Amino acid sequence: MSISMVVLAKRPSEMTHEQFTTWWRGPHAAAAKVLPGLIAYRHGAVFKDYDSPDAPAWDGHAVLTFANRAAFDAALASPEWAAATRQTKGMGGKRIIVVTEEIDLLADGADG
Repeated sequence: MSISMVVLAKRPSEMTHEQFTTWWRGPHAAAAKVLPGLIAYRHGAVFKDYDSPDAPAWDGHAVLTFANRAAFDAALASPEWAAATRQTKGMGGKRIIVVTEEIDLLADGADG
């Protein structure tokens, strides 16, 4: 079963949504893409927030997927992880991070 780290983030107050998205998809993505064992990395920029349509509570999300827990644990223990997380220290904003055991509910034979 694959393991995904799901990050929901709000930009620091001194950045625009566009600046935050550019940073996340640029320098931060470059640091994260090299994580050992990473098999998928997706980012979404929020363009509509159904719960807060006038002032979106979040700017984007990322999903980093690993084949299994051992691969995930190895990535978190790596120097690449340390380098990627250093970029966010003291940045401000806010985030929610959850780690999930994930299945594809559209895949043949998926059991919900």
